[in-house]
Amino acid sequence: MENKKKAKKRKLFPGRVFLSMFCAAACLLAGCQNNQEAVENQLAFRQVGINKMNEGKFDEAAEAFQKALDQSQAVIGELELDICYYKATAQYNGGDTKGAITTCDALIDYDDKDAKAYFIRGCINLKEGDSENARKDYASALELSGNNYALYLSVYENLSGAGFEEEAEELVTKALDLEGESAEDYRERGHIYLIREEYDKARKELDQAIKMGDTKALLYLAQVYDAQGDSKKATSLYESYIKKNDADADTMIALGEVQMEAGKYQSALELFQQALEAGSPENEKNLRRNEIICYENIHDFAKAKEKIASYVKDYPEDEEAQREQQFLQTR
Repeated sequence: MENKKKAKKRKLFPGRVFLSMFCAAACLLAGCQNNQEAVENQLAFRQVGINKMNEGKFDEAAEAFQKALDQSQAVIGELELDICYYKATAQYNGGDTKGAITTCDALIDYDDKDAKAYFIRGCINLKEGDSENARKDYASALELSGNNYALYLSVYENLSGAGFEEEAEELVTKALDLEGESAEDYRERGHIYLIREEYDKARKELDQAIKMGDTKALLYLAQVYDAQGDSKKATSLYESYIKKNDADADTMIALGEVQMEAGKYQSALELFQQALEAGSPENEKNLRRNEIICYENIHDFAKAKEKIASYVKDYPEDEEAQREQQFLQTR
């Protein structure tokens, strides 16, 4: 039965983690480059920062973004703003909350209609326990962004994750009242119904989005069938999504888990390895653990022993893995 009263928290793919929607960087704003060499240097340092963030090295990422900003001189452009969003995220995730807030304040001082800056600052305030200012920042971000379903969902998930279930429910209900008839609108409404576990309504919206050519809706439709226990249909849709889109690590993980539950360990192994190659530091531990499980189930014990030895070295606190390593020595 569909849940029409309360939105329940689900694991979503791609994962919407804290600040993921507007990942970007910061020092106090500094301006636009005046020559091609400066632009190239700025882009190079920006990429270094992004790579460091993907590796979980947030302090080094913030330094790289600062170096990117140092290449600019006096006029603020879109690239500088983008780098500032990245740096704010890196600063916060690296533990420099004060610096991250200062960066967001500078962005808002420069443009008080910057929805991204309000959103990021709202996320930081929420994580720091300042729910009052977080709500104000989120309200400003939503007001300034118009009919932005993705932003509504990000705010919803953050509030819900922080325990503000009632406010999150009100927000997601308000999002469903937004008007819009584009393929993206249908897709995101379907996504909201998926979160609310109203699967019939979700399918209707997502089917319409797909008919209008939105291939990203395939992912959410796969999740609908997955949630209803139709793994065969879900797998087919996941595979179709991967073929038609640049699949991210979260999507490959989702499909890998479906394949593993269905006993298709070779297929699952290939997907988990693709996700590892794509770079997913927040999921690396579980991915490597699943990789070992797959090797065991396809009876490649030599490879399983090799992988678990490396795993235990990197994660010595995992006592279960240590016991599994001892078991594998007998195979």
